[in-house]
Amino acid sequence: MTDGFDIAVIGGGIGGATAACHLTPNHRVVLLEQEAELAFHTTSRSAAIYLEGDGGGIMHRLNRSSRAFFDQNHPELDAPLLDPLPVLTVGTEGMEQELQDQAARDVVLTPSIRYVSGHELVDLCPILRPEVVTCGILEASAASLDVMALHQLYVRRARAGGTEVRRSSKVTAIERTTGGWRLATASGTIECGTIVNAAGAWGDIVAELAGVQPVGLTPMRRTAFTARVDQDPTLWPFIYSHSSRYPCYFKPEAGQQLLCSLSDETPSEPVDARPLEIDVAMAIDHINTISTLNLRSVTTTWAGLRTFAPDRDPVYGWDDSVDGFFWLCGQGGWGIVSSPAAGRIAAAAIAGDDLPAELVEAGLRFEDLAPRR
Repeated sequence: MTDGFDIAVIGGGIGGATAACHLTPNHRVVLLEQEAELAFHTTSRSAAIYLEGDGGGIMHRLNRSSRAFFDQNHPELDAPLLDPLPVLTVGTEGMEQELQDQAARDVVLTPSIRYVSGHELVDLCPILRPEVVTCGILEASAASLDVMALHQLYVRRARAGGTEVRRSSKVTAIERTTGGWRLATASGTIECGTIVNAAGAWGDIVAELAGVQPVGLTPMRRTAFTARVDQDPTLWPFIYSHSSRYPCYFKPEAGQQLLCSLSDETPSEPVDARPLEIDVAMAIDHINTISTLNLRSVTTTWAGLRTFAPDRDPVYGWDDSVDGFFWLCGQGGWGIVSSPAAGRIAAAAIAGDDLPAELVEAGLRFEDLAPRR
């Protein structure tokens, strides 16, 4: 038996969920996830931080344009999506001018961003070593983000609008039909007019199944872990070390825990990523270098994949060579933070509409996001 839909969204992570949510009011949508659980890979392994001034100019605009959605009161949720948590990006001696220039650029979009140095760094986070950390950028309006509540909100709204969600439905073959596409999946055959490729690290593989030229997506592994500390970190900001000598970050968590990472980007095949002990050890060494935490052991470890296009900007738009194939991939580490804007972009493009006025005013254009830009 073959089931028919207007749109098949491939990928049940944050990209696929926001696409289904925004498309379902005007289309018959099926959301296909290869795993037994939605959001199994990258989405559920996020650092869960809303940070605007990161990821480059286009991503900064997408992130900024998404803030209003996160600040809204969503009646389906029991608590707000955001919980205030400033982010302090720190640098070492010799990085002062670089961070001053970055702060001067980013404050144009995010007024809470400012350059900090000297004693103020230790005032903001007393466990930093002032002899190592000499400068920084503070984004005071950043926040911790409830990623799973956000993902569930998208899925709940998609289902309410009629989207059919199919888990354990890996797409194994795709062929053209007179009216669009026929997809062979582990849960049956599907016909649709449009494919939305929101497959994350598997995005180029899905494209090749459909006879579409890949765009050169590269999954990057990032290892993370939690560690217990003697202090109460709840008044500290999220610390991100921008130093190439000591890359790392740590985020305050409840129960005297820190969420930590080497902030690594190691090219990987699209797989269920696993942490490496060497990356955990290097992260601990770097954190202990820039702080007085003196970490010695970890509580839990994991890894996820962040997938980038060659220019590190997201890939949102119709393929220029194959009709009916829409890309929603390459968000890097910012797919969650930018997801409200991404959903609106996909809905407008697939409907043949112009970008919403607010996104245009933010400096976003379809052509800057196009797969073959």
